[in-house]
Amino acid sequence: MAQSLVVHFDADSDDPSPVEYSRRLAAAAARAGDAADKYGEGDLIATAERLIARRLGKERAVLFATGTMANMLALDRLCPRFARRVLVHPDSHIFSDTGDGAAASMGLTLLTLPADGPGFTAQAALQAIQSARMGKVRQGVGAVVVETPVRRYSNAMFPLAELDRVAAQVRAQGVALHLDGARLPIAAASAARSIEAFAAPFDSVYLSLWKMLGLPFGAALAGSATLLEGAEHDRRRMGGTLPQLWPLAVMVLAHLDERLGSWPQVFAHFDAFRAVLARQGRFTLSPIGTEATNTVWLDVGPLDPARLRACARQQGLVLPEPQGNRFAIRANVGWLPHAPQDLLARLDLAADDCAR
Repeated sequence: MAQSLVVHFDADSDDPSPVEYSRRLAAAAARAGDAADKYGEGDLIATAERLIARRLGKERAVLFATGTMANMLALDRLCPRFARRVLVHPDSHIFSDTGDGAAASMGLTLLTLPADGPGFTAQAALQAIQSARMGKVRQGVGAVVVETPVRRYSNAMFPLAELDRVAAQVRAQGVALHLDGARLPIAAASAARSIEAFAAPFDSVYLSLWKMLGLPFGAALAGSATLLEGAEHDRRRMGGTLPQLWPLAVMVLAHLDERLGSWPQVFAHFDAFRAVLARQGRFTLSPIGTEATNTVWLDVGPLDPARLRACARQQGLVLPEPQGNRFAIRANVGWLPHAPQDLLARLDLAADDCAR
């Protein structure tokens, strides 16, 4: 099956092969000319960072090789000396995937809030903030982190109404708010808000560039000019500055606007696919979480999920690992060139092969 015909049902991006990524990079680099940077310095990098800042509605953005470093640096800068505690969801990326990095590298203490599905309540955040202020030693909460959609909940969204209440409550307490927006364009499309509007309540925003642009690496951190002053020096001090960042910058300049703007189309395409599949009646779909997102449960009934996954790969459909007799399938920009009827036809052929 040719790579151009492969459609990923298992990722938030189209996950290009090394050959396809090299082709895209060569095309983007040709448009950028010979303006290679040295350790992230130069007009090319600055232009890409300004574009990201504008799209996220912030004064400044800084490129990073990894999202972990972008998140850690944001929290370090948001938390003043006597407020080094950070409130997080217990299943968030920052708490569950970075070990004790916040404590070891930044001297921060992560405190988990009681989970309310993929989110937490404004009341829980308020109680934690007020409780931290009651000790005899000053030990306040400096920042609250929101991640949405949440990977560990199969991309379920932090419920929007509660998120708005959390943002208002945290800001009223004078505590900073950070968005782990690895999948920010998905969150904005789910909320039917512009990316800038969704990011507006947050003091800092991390955006994954590899997830959204199909790159092998890359992240951006956006916020006020004051918050990010000298961030490029901290990036280098922490070992996070690559000798050249131009591959990331040229791909941002070539594809960021197209990719950010495509997510409402992806949601519409996904709706059409679900409608076609529901009429066909062979599979059962059920929502993940209370808000629309790019992920739904696909129940395959009596079919062997592992065998179906192998048969689907023969039809150019990449399914995720099964969870019982169902898959958490994800729509992405790689779906857009393929009609919903074509995707269903391939899934049907896979099911026929699986049933034999």
